[in-house]
Amino acid sequence: MKRISIAYFLLTVFALSGCVSGGDDGGITPNPTKISVDNVGLLDLNNNADASDFRISFTPSENEAFVTEYRVFIAKASRISQITQTELEGLTSSRYEVITPIDANIKAFMRSALVDVEGLAIEEGVSYQAIVMSVADGSNIQSNQLSYSNAIILAQESFLEVIAELPIGTGGLEIDDEGNVYLGDFGETLSGDPGTTVYKVTPDGTQSIFASGLVGASGNTFGPDGNLYQSNIQGGKVSKILADGTKSDYVTGMSSPTGLVFDNAGNLFVANCGNNMIKKVTPQGEVSTFADGSLFSCPKGITMDENENIYVANFSNDNVIKITPDGQSSIFASFNGGNNGHITYFGGNLYVVARAANQIYQLDLQGNLELLVGNGQRGHGEGALFNSSLSLPNDLQFSADGKYLYINDVKPTIGSPAESAIKPTYLKRITFVQ
Repeated sequence: MKRISIAYFLLTVFALSGCVSGGDDGGITPNPTKISVDNVGLLDLNNNADASDFRISFTPSENEAFVTEYRVFIAKASRISQITQTELEGLTSSRYEVITPIDANIKAFMRSALVDVEGLAIEEGVSYQAIVMSVADGSNIQSNQLSYSNAIILAQESFLEVIAELPIGTGGLEIDDEGNVYLGDFGETLSGDPGTTVYKVTPDGTQSIFASGLVGASGNTFGPDGNLYQSNIQGGKVSKILADGTKSDYVTGMSSPTGLVFDNAGNLFVANCGNNMIKKVTPQGEVSTFADGSLFSCPKGITMDENENIYVANFSNDNVIKITPDGQSSIFASFNGGNNGHITYFGGNLYVVARAANQIYQLDLQGNLELLVGNGQRGHGEGALFNSSLSLPNDLQFSADGKYLYINDVKPTIGSPAESAIKPTYLKRITFVQ
């Protein structure tokens, strides 16, 4: 018989005991040594010229159970290397923001009265960094730990931010006079089962189902009667939705309808992607073809200027088509990347979604093109417009006062423009410098 020494036996038992889980997930319970946070980001997402312009974000440590609170300090980037942990631990609460651990990623704005670590007011034109102190509870870990953000210069500039996530595919987007945003559910993908609802998001962020029973809720618009008109791309019709969410068929017999726009006489113009036609529907319900032909390639977005010229964004190529009031069509502008989304008119300019390019352009009525937002990379970066990113944006609409531009895009960031999942939807907002 082979003999096993006592020492070997005890060593084996000790080694095996280290593999026994102390938790419910069957894994090894770590001996925590790290409570510092990761992915610290600092953004300028207001124009108040004080600390409330700053939004901090970070990923908590997996050992957050040993953290009593997070303290966020703002310091001039030029001084960051000189600041010691001992110095920070001695500061009063007027010089830091307290964030309570919530076992989730953190996004929080600073209070306006917050001063920097030197006790000085936050100023525009200065480069700042954030320092996040994870305050140890004194049980397993005795010492506080620090993490640092990127440096940013506080400035008066327009910015993009994510303001809501909705469980729908990116369809149409509209805004009423009270600032409520209405978003149609297109479906899971462009070619999959149709979405059936329209969501409403109030200015305070409350989400609710406004209407249901749609068949692929694509483009939408408010009519002169104050009701919402909603295309059903897979239903071949346009629905009229009253303020209480009650819907009825306004016009049927359409071919994959998408964008909608009314003229001053109450005529509705419908972009029909399926047969490359722009249909006109009179207030009496008479339907006619207003424009068609080879210039149209799955017309999707549609809008109108003060002179009742219509502008159509083709989904299947790069072109924006102009249609004069007498129905004459011509190519007005072209975009790199193709696969255009919707188009809107505001303040004398057109704004066009270049969906496949993950960008939005401003287009004046002389045809001059200027990038508005999006660095061309598919993603959800927030902040300054040229540095931020979009993910297959679809529709866009200005608030009545022009202070905000609302955009819907898709949360997924992988897959081709034609095959990518388009659900869930992110509602994003540009705040413009006034």
